[in-house]
Amino acid sequence: RVRVWREIDGREKQNLAFQYAADEDNGSQRFISILLRAIQNGDITAFSGDDDRFTTPITAEAAMNAFGSGRDTVASLDRDGNTIGYQVRQKSVDPDSIYKFRLKEEWVFDKESSRLFVRILGIAPVMPFYRSDGVKIEGSERPLWWIYYPDARSVLSKASVYNPKNYGARMSWEDLFEGRMFSSYIVQSTFDNPFNLPLSAVYPNNTLFRLLEGEKIKEKIFNYEQSLWSY
Repeated sequence: RVRVWREIDGREKQNLAFQYAADEDNGSQRFISILLRAIQNGDITAFSGDDDRFTTPITAEAAMNAFGSGRDTVASLDRDGNTIGYQVRQKSVDPDSIYKFRLKEEWVFDKESSRLFVRILGIAPVMPFYRSDGVKIEGSERPLWWIYYPDARSVLSKASVYNPKNYGARMSWEDLFEGRMFSSYIVQSTFDNPFNLPLSAVYPNNTLFRLLEGEKIKEKIFNYEQSLWSY
């Protein structure tokens, strides 16, 4: 068994379904909106972004505040533009600013059936830190919160995915994840990693080396499966 953490970038062509912005009878169809709606309805439990072992649950309000939204005091104005009071309102979150998602997976070789299969354990939206002037801090991306994928499958199986190739074929988010119909890159693994370091710590200033090392990890897992066969 090997654990792998990978990231999905919604800006890639193969992942544009994650950014599908249509509003239907049950609200926005963006993937992040579906997750937030399920968390607020109590259908999914969110866990702390620092806990990918799913042992520290957080409230729906804490999940919203993790986006940096929180609450803000807004002045109430009369018709003449004079301040007549103040109101505390929830800051709005731009869903288009959340386009990366991190997956935690297990790649397991079943010796009884002689096959290698993958099991998704968790999903987390990823956002960077921003300075006070609105400039993104490079290399500061972190998971906002985690959801336990097996518990979320019942929700994802009822939410449809935008299918640009065939409007008549219904596909759920569970179908997309189970069918591996997304593009991603590895950011961390337990393969040959005794200190459990992410690739960003191994190659702090070279994103190309991180991508190449991620491809090497994929190849190592594939070669391990092939080496167990006898001809």
